[in-house]
Amino acid sequence: MIIGNVKSDLQPRIENLRLSGTVDFPGFVSEQERFRLFRSSRVYLMPSRFEGSPRVIGEALVCRLPVVAYEVETYRPVFGDLLRYVPRYDVRAFQREAGDQILRMRAGENYLDSLDLSGFIEDCSWQRARDTFLHALAELTASTQPSQLMGT
Repeated sequence: MIIGNVKSDLQPRIENLRLSGTVDFPGFVSEQERFRLFRSSRVYLMPSRFEGSPRVIGEALVCRLPVVAYEVETYRPVFGDLLRYVPRYDVRAFQREAGDQILRMRAGENYLDSLDLSGFIEDCSWQRARDTFLHALAELTASTQPSQLMGT
């Protein structure tokens, strides 16, 4: 399944590969539908080679969905070892890892089961983001009080 407005660009290639019967293009979907699709999938494939804000990877992980991605410099600081990385531009390695993860999931083996996914989910929660923001705001406010600025 390929989510997004990509059908017109990718369908000819999918047809050429004789994969029309196995690839679905639902287009843009609601957030609720996206999470339903994640929960009914075996593996999430992130083929981007450049990414600024990989929120969708986090959403897949929250659904306990294994993720295969290229080694993009913005991923590891956020996701650590929660992804299955392959060298950027190495399409064959990406295909091998995707196939391996699909087979493992079919066998009931999810690599995420042995990792601290709950810690990641807590660290990335809206509650934690709010608390971090409020703490930073309090520190900024305290450092800009008139008594602090005048040295008294």
